[in-house]
Amino acid sequence: MRFRFCIILLALVAVVTGDLYAREVINLNNGWRFSREASLDRNMVTVNLPHAWNSNDRGATYFGTGSYLKELVIPQSWAHEKRVYLRVGAASNTATLLVNGRYVGEHKGGFTSFTFDITPYLNFGVYNSILFMVNNSPQPDMIPLSVDRNFYGGLYRGCELIVTDVNHIAFTDNGGDGMKVVAESVDSQSALISAEVSIEGFMNTNVDVSLEIKDPAEAIVVHRIDSTVTIGYDGSALFTTRFKMNYPRLWNGLKDPFMYQVTVKTKASDGSLDSLSSNLGIRSVGVDRENGFLLNGAPYKLRGVILNQDRSGVGSALSYRDMEEDIHIILEMGANAVRFADGPHNEYIYSLCDKYGLIVWSDLPLRSGENQGGKGFIDSYMLKDNVLKQMDEMLEQLEEHPSIAMWGIFSNLRSGGDDPKVFLGQLSEYAKEVTPNILTVSTSIEDGKINYITDMVSWAQYFGWTSGSAEDFLRWAEQFKNGWTDLMPGVGEYGASGDITVQCDNVENINSLSEKKPEKFQALLHEKYADMMELTPYFWGTFINSMFDYGRAVSVAGESSVGKMGLVSFDRHTRKDAFYVYKALWSNEPFVHIADRRNDNVTGYARTIKVYSNRENVELIVNDVSLGSKRTERGRASWDVTLKPGLNTIEAISGTLFDEITINAGSDILTGTERDVAKKK
Repeated sequence: MRFRFCIILLALVAVVTGDLYAREVINLNNGWRFSREASLDRNMVTVNLPHAWNSNDRGATYFGTGSYLKELVIPQSWAHEKRVYLRVGAASNTATLLVNGRYVGEHKGGFTSFTFDITPYLNFGVYNSILFMVNNSPQPDMIPLSVDRNFYGGLYRGCELIVTDVNHIAFTDNGGDGMKVVAESVDSQSALISAEVSIEGFMNTNVDVSLEIKDPAEAIVVHRIDSTVTIGYDGSALFTTRFKMNYPRLWNGLKDPFMYQVTVKTKASDGSLDSLSSNLGIRSVGVDRENGFLLNGAPYKLRGVILNQDRSGVGSALSYRDMEEDIHIILEMGANAVRFADGPHNEYIYSLCDKYGLIVWSDLPLRSGENQGGKGFIDSYMLKDNVLKQMDEMLEQLEEHPSIAMWGIFSNLRSGGDDPKVFLGQLSEYAKEVTPNILTVSTSIEDGKINYITDMVSWAQYFGWTSGSAEDFLRWAEQFKNGWTDLMPGVGEYGASGDITVQCDNVENINSLSEKKPEKFQALLHEKYADMMELTPYFWGTFINSMFDYGRAVSVAGESSVGKMGLVSFDRHTRKDAFYVYKALWSNEPFVHIADRRNDNVTGYARTIKVYSNRENVELIVNDVSLGSKRTERGRASWDVTLKPGLNTIEAISGTLFDEITINAGSDILTGTERDVAKKK
């Protein structure tokens, strides 16, 4: 078994060294041995990364240590001319690394990547052991202090070896790759581009650096600069440049998410080579009271959803395919913005947002939830140091993504107890200083000075769900028309649960404490909110909680360990009726959808049939008899029908678009195989 793995590793090295300038990147995701707790014994099981424990849809059941062990041969040829790094996408929540039994380092924070130089700890030409001890227990000196979603543990984003020449583009202390290219001042006429490349290696070594920016659409080089730097006595050098690009093609959201291609190559005087590539999206963002959120100087109303890094069966250990599916479902619904909640997500999903033009709000995991007393902040130096470290990592690792328009500084914190406001103000100002091309935002649950800390403020509002009626939202929102004119208000969270297994006609008196949360109630509440949002143009954006169902760490009345606030089910198999409320209003992809299709509790023969569609007119046919076409209003049309005893076929048609359900009157709705069997009978 060991010999076989050695052959695989060497084969990978042979493949990746084909590019003269490429560093060697070797995927280490397969073949780890795992055990809960810190024990290394025969009971360890084989797992592949990404891997998370507590991912069985039964809630967060284990908090503690998990151990990941891997053995591999390191080629002798790397001994004198190579540096070997171990990069981890993320580990929840604290990770300690030992190589060959020797302590290498520790990373505290479960949402950002980190890299260790393991060269001094390796034995070349023989087997080496790599051991990660990962702990997901809550700790008072590290955020998040409390959460209300499942808090998974594990190496849940994968791992790789990166092999470089001794003189190479450096990894930074904050998990960055040593290359940063951003647009600082942008308009339609010009953009000021800033570039930095960190290099490390032998002192007094001269290193040639070339930076090239290509327009992939035109296949031309739009800018190139060549320079030479000398590595200093501390083993490092920094290449910097600023230049003006005239008439740049802007990254413009869904309309035109164009990006330039950037390549940096280095060649040292001893022949050492390195190369990195990235994308450059040139855009500006802003906000003002009259026009709301601005993209490239133009108003751009954000229609957003909240996305949790969570999925049935895998928890937070999402594959690239999982992330691609999530983004495509969001795009299908017609949203133009995504809030990545509760901490930075996998960098790959930000790249997808860059590619497709989604505006991103990326949260720092500084929030309070429903457990641990809802405590989100403790005024201790250790905690504040960890918050700053996690912020540094988020800013440095993600700043270059043009889709990221705002950093979420904090969510749902209260000023009672240790007052966080001074520290929060320092965080917001620091983020704006380090990344001036990205706004800051917060989600508030109280009045007062806490709402004036960030560039924009949003509120978590659940009228009609946790309190009052849905109509109270409009009365609350009216106060922003003429008052609080110095605030930039938005809605960072709103929504309600909807369980596809709970169906009924009477949805009166449903709220968050109700034992059952009908799917129909969720759809009706979102209809009301969607209509009211049209009457609040002074909000720069609104974000639905949430796009998908998610695991809950805290039990809520009538719900399992899966929170049902998503517009799509936890396994992504079912789009709820509330999903089509927004697709009808936001999407240009033509469709028709008959609502209430899972309702199997209807008695009698009188029924109202509702259709969601973004087409102007829809025709309803019941048992091959047309009930005529109706004009959709706000993406909806309804017919009162009388069904016959037994099997009834309901069809909605608009041009070539078609949807159909079959109702067994007084009994249930049949779909798929059941419907075919019923028809044969």
